[in-house]
Amino acid sequence: MQDANARFPFIARILILRQFLWGAAFYGTYVLLTKFFLFELNYSEADTIMMMGAFGAVGPVFSAVGGFVADRYIGSFRAVYIGYTIYTIGFFLLGLGASSLNVPLSIFAIALIGYARGLSATSPTVLLGNSYSETNRDSFQQGLTVNYSINNLGSFSSKYLFPFMVAYLAYQGNFYIASGLMSITLVLFVVFHKYFVAVGNEIDRRAVSMKTWACFVAGSVVMLGMVYWVFSNLDAGKYLLYALGACAIMYFIFEITRATAAYKYKMCGVLITIFILITFYFYYGQMLTSMNIYAINLMGDQIMGFIPIRPESNAAFNPLWCFILGAPVIYVYGWLERKGFSPSIPTKFAAAFVFSAVAFGLLGLSTSFVGEDGKIAADWILWVHFFQSLAELIVGALGAGFIFEMVPRYLSAFAIGLRSVALSLSGILAAVISTKIALPKDQVLTPEIIEGVYASYFYNLAMLAVVMAVVTLMLSKVIAKLIRKGEELEELESGQDVAATH
Repeated sequence: MQDANARFPFIARILILRQFLWGAAFYGTYVLLTKFFLFELNYSEADTIMMMGAFGAVGPVFSAVGGFVADRYIGSFRAVYIGYTIYTIGFFLLGLGASSLNVPLSIFAIALIGYARGLSATSPTVLLGNSYSETNRDSFQQGLTVNYSINNLGSFSSKYLFPFMVAYLAYQGNFYIASGLMSITLVLFVVFHKYFVAVGNEIDRRAVSMKTWACFVAGSVVMLGMVYWVFSNLDAGKYLLYALGACAIMYFIFEITRATAAYKYKMCGVLITIFILITFYFYYGQMLTSMNIYAINLMGDQIMGFIPIRPESNAAFNPLWCFILGAPVIYVYGWLERKGFSPSIPTKFAAAFVFSAVAFGLLGLSTSFVGEDGKIAADWILWVHFFQSLAELIVGALGAGFIFEMVPRYLSAFAIGLRSVALSLSGILAAVISTKIALPKDQVLTPEIIEGVYASYFYNLAMLAVVMAVVTLMLSKVIAKLIRKGEELEELESGQDVAATH
């Protein structure tokens, strides 16, 4: 049943279905949380922004730890299986918390979801990568792109529909649906267990000692307690997230010193790419912080004058555009390669920064077109997301694949987790900076406030993106040289190994 040389091996198709279910459950919940905390739990705008930033950051920053645990102790498939079980419980408890407006229970529920994301985020990519043979890496890259597009389809569906469904099911009903979607993934894991184990790492195929399980449970309790503390103490919690991210990067630097000469150069290229990622995903982090608050306060309720939209559903524009633009971007890459031009990952990031500059420039410009009803047309937000989604799509599906190919296999899950660490650090930074546009409750939005608070903020982001495009182009040459040197040393080492066997 499993053909590792196929374009889409059987288990890869199951993993892609899993990605759709996860995307629908997680992002459908995510899109509701801003208004849930703002209006149901009566958080201020500043605290809500920080909560969303922390929720977006906690899972990714712990994913490096989760990847390390999967690599060394419990296995990649076990990490996914356990993580998705906890997701299912977390969404269900969030539904219970919403039904009674219980703040501690709601915080505990999203702490569980954050922990589950941290434990399981990197391992699906490892499983997907292992489902392809060593000689079928081009298909693996295509599989990553399709996986990313399917994730966006699930994300769009739930981000658009869940806010409308609140009127009929309330918040708790949507959270229970998310729990149900995650339970379907657990059924898939049970039914196709032996195939998942086959594409897991070596640890998945052997028993784990009771001592290891005891340490894992104890560590999980500590980690869950830390996550809960972060959500309950947002001002101090952000420093813990900064520290954890810094520790993950320092550990990667330590592993560089232990790697072979060829991998040292490649991993240095990955390290520079991580810092570029942190800056780029700062813009991604704006979508569910500053952009979301702006849309909730000012966005109209129709697209193109006739398609209904809830303001909190503005985040659905991102996966919609990513899904629509996925195939055209792949076509453009193929066309460029046929013309003999294959831009490096950092060069693609530079192009992405240019599109981000356009997106935030448009967002700033939209503040000058507030209608008599005190709203801007939803079309402005739609086109802002077009350019920001194009920027994300240029690099989003490729960063993980690039890192996977550049590091030793024993570090694969942890290294992919570093990409998530970048997402986490940039997300919490985006939240901290976004609080500058937070307004007091019941603040009347005058033209002066809109111009002085929103317009200046978005225009400044656009200018910073232009600067980063130039810096990234300069760094791309450095990264290309490091990778080329690493590949040359790898060929030399391979030649020496062949000579030694004769």
